[in-house]
Amino acid sequence: MADSALTKRVLGDSLKELMQKKPLAKISVGDITSHCDINRQTFYYHFKDKYDLVNWIYSSETIPYMTSFSDKAHWADGMCDLCLYMQQNKKFYINALSTPGQNSFQEYLTDFLFDLILSLLDELCGERKVDQRDLDFI
Repeated sequence: MADSALTKRVLGDSLKELMQKKPLAKISVGDITSHCDINRQTFYYHFKDKYDLVNWIYSSETIPYMTSFSDKAHWADGMCDLCLYMQQNKKFYINALSTPGQNSFQEYLTDFLFDLILSLLDELCGERKVDQRDLDFI
């Protein structure tokens, strides 16, 4: 594993461990870096803030599930696998989802699902033009 990927993984694991005991809102970047004995500046070299780290954890750990969403024949299986993964990491995801605001995991997940739905609609509609009001409704 490359040094950058290893550092990100260590920071992510540190945050996940801390989130087993207290809410994300009460965890600081200093808490994360001291927990894994990494320099605070190193954290900011890799991530903007703790929410960026939460989003990185989500995206890096769910890539295998997300690739199945692009295959419309198996997207439901991918969604089930993703839900199972999230259930296995329940404390982390409940904690992450209960922290609202800009750059939050909830905002990231909403944006991801919106893009996923639009790409599925594009694929299903093909050449047909769909009215923007209908897309907004969906």
